[in-house]
Amino acid sequence: MIRRLPAALLSLFIATGTWAANSTCQFEQVPVGPQKLGPWIDKSNWLAIENQRLTLQVGEVFMPAWRQAPAGDGQRTVVKLPPIDDFPVVDPLDGSRRDLAFLLDSRLYADGLVVLRNGRVVTERYRNGLTPDKPRLLLEATRPLLNLLGAMSVSQGKLAADKSVSRFLPNMPPSAGLRKLSIRRLLESKERHAWTPEDLESWQQAGGWTTNQAGNGIHAWLSQAGRWEKPLDEPETTSFAATPDDDLLARVLAESNATPLAQLFCERLLSRHPPEYPVIWLSDSQGVELATGLGLSLRDFAKLGQVLVDARSSRNRGKIPAWFIETLTASSGMRSAEIKGLAKGSEQRYGFVHLGGSPNRVALIGAHGTSLYIDFDERLVIALYATRPGESTPATLAVLERAWKAIDLAIARPEKLKKP
Repeated sequence: MIRRLPAALLSLFIATGTWAANSTCQFEQVPVGPQKLGPWIDKSNWLAIENQRLTLQVGEVFMPAWRQAPAGDGQRTVVKLPPIDDFPVVDPLDGSRRDLAFLLDSRLYADGLVVLRNGRVVTERYRNGLTPDKPRLLLEATRPLLNLLGAMSVSQGKLAADKSVSRFLPNMPPSAGLRKLSIRRLLESKERHAWTPEDLESWQQAGGWTTNQAGNGIHAWLSQAGRWEKPLDEPETTSFAATPDDDLLARVLAESNATPLAQLFCERLLSRHPPEYPVIWLSDSQGVELATGLGLSLRDFAKLGQVLVDARSSRNRGKIPAWFIETLTASSGMRSAEIKGLAKGSEQRYGFVHLGGSPNRVALIGAHGTSLYIDFDERLVIALYATRPGESTPATLAVLERAWKAIDLAIARPEKLKKP
């Protein structure tokens, strides 16, 4: 039997302003702020790349949100950490000798870096106004986490990989497109609907990202007749951009688990490593969490990588299915997988990137350099918040991979320290 979240129950939760499944996963509704920051930043430009260093830390100023308080007192443990800024590297863009600080600051526009090894912080740095205790929006980097929640839902019997998406959305109008789309295809993220620029603009407006007007919300947009009668194509180039497919998956997850998305995320992925700082999840005007609305502190973002590391090494693997970890880490073998800018053998899997070269390395890559690097063998996690202008070009990916390798040498394997 498929469990569904009754509309009346959803309305009750939203009206009371609290999700409270257990003592560690309580979310309170936060009303939208003034939708303006200073004299020059408002709803029309708050997501422009030149403003994101300010605005991604104050998303609730511009949109309504759900907020989870930290598990502890929020006091950061102060320890002396080894510096890595002076570690020598070769700049992949021009081949010149630089140091790691140059690569992070001038090439990646890095705002923050947290490195974990064996679950412990071994170095961190903050720049350009990023503060350790504030959640920052992940935007596009959220989709792989939704795919992970989907894989967990399949493992727990809430979803069936070979069944159509429409089976789990009984309140959506009949759609041939959704009947043809399986849960597996949606989670694998290899194909995308052919959205027009007009579609994408109206989708953002429906979610409340770009307008002050309270509309009918994202579910009404997703349910519009003919919305999903578009071809599914595999992009010619690797893309990390957000699309309406993300919000479709968010709705599938909430309804199939009969649980609001923010609460589901907390119960499945934050329970083993409770957040040190507040967690936010932006919503539309109806209180429905948006697929790209998750905000985490950099330390808590890094802990998500540790959750995957622990799942691989643990005998019971917690709630993350073994097949998911094995799929992420399995060698590309004879396949000619390639993502330009990354090592040969790199390919997207369930929204994550299996990295070629050294085995058992995976990355979660969002927009503008924001990323999460995981080396399962070394039990190493590198979390990075960045605001590099432009798309995730091969050059950006090449700089990211060079930075990951340099940090690995500088911190995780000091016996290999040497000039390039």
